[in-house]
Amino acid sequence: MSHSLSSSLRIALCLVLLAAGSAFSQSGYYAAGYYAGASYQQQQQAAAYAQQQAYAAYYAQQQQAAAYYAQQQQAAAYAQQQAYARQMQQQAYAAAAARQAAPAPVARAQAAAGALLRFDGRFAAASPAVPTQVQYAVHAGNSIQGKPYRRGGGHANVEDNAYDCSGSVSYVLIKAGLLRAPLSSSGFASYGEAGPGRFITIYVDPGDHVFMTVCGLRLDTSGGATGEGPRWRAKGRSAGGFICRHPAGF
Repeated sequence: MSHSLSSSLRIALCLVLLAAGSAFSQSGYYAAGYYAGASYQQQQQAAAYAQQQAYAAYYAQQQQAAAYYAQQQQAAAYAQQQAYARQMQQQAYAAAAARQAAPAPVARAQAAAGALLRFDGRFAAASPAVPTQVQYAVHAGNSIQGKPYRRGGGHANVEDNAYDCSGSVSYVLIKAGLLRAPLSSSGFASYGEAGPGRFITIYVDPGDHVFMTVCGLRLDTSGGATGEGPRWRAKGRSAGGFICRHPAGF
């Protein structure tokens, strides 16, 4: 009886120990799973944080690049403005120096310009002996006789209903194939070549007035009634204060 009881106790003790071991094993398994899940979550959080940091660094780099590009654009625009201002100043200095150095010419109409030109008091006729460009210039001057004066006329549109001094000179030269686009009186200060021409001479007072002669006959917006536009004028006028330019070869 005593032996049987002892065996039963041993069996019961073994069962208890087995149950405890099983419970401990399950607890360890669950704990390992818990810690593994926690480690994975931490890795995910670390990856998300690294991605945020990388995006922030990329955004900051893009902002810096945009700011640098804007600075470069501003610097280039400023340099271009400065270069243009220097060019305008140099042209003004050159025009002033040319005015001081050049003797005061006299623009004299040559009513009897030999066989080169005839003038009937309103229209001119060029001799076939003169170059074709000069014939075109005379024809162009005839085509704007009677046009009134308007400041800025002939600049926005070559074919206009009124002309100012530089607009009318530009018109004649463009129609003669000796100029591409209208110039102001200041622009004519550097047109072509210096000095009077053989057939065509441009008289320039930069920023104030410009007129021309073709085979000695003057085309001018001044010297007549107020508001009168470009006209052939047989009477000469003083060209003091003007510089002479001419289209190359003419």
